[in-house]
Amino acid sequence: MIQLPLLFAQQTADAVQDRWADDFFGLGADERFVVLIVALGCATAVIISVTAMIAGVYTSATRRQAEAELKQDMLDRGMSASEIAEVIEATPPSDFADRWVKAKCKKR
Repeated sequence: MIQLPLLFAQQTADAVQDRWADDFFGLGADERFVVLIVALGCATAVIISVTAMIAGVYTSATRRQAEAELKQDMLDRGMSASEIAEVIEATPPSDFADRWVKAKCKKR
């Protein structure tokens, strides 16, 4: 009697293993490994892209919030709109692309 459950468990494990080999889109073990590596690479690329987009949006929002607070502070001090515009325009560009464009387009 004790042998029966062990025999049944062994047959079930063999059946599950064989079904996995046959039912996974008809791919062999090596082909499944390649599909897994490609899927992990794609998932990694998506995760990195989404993270970069979220970081960019967060940085932009933080920068705009700081600029708005600066403008409000200047208004509270009683500065005129033209003075505020001078201060904001005198601020150096904050990202690399803006600095590069301004440096290359500088009048000589």
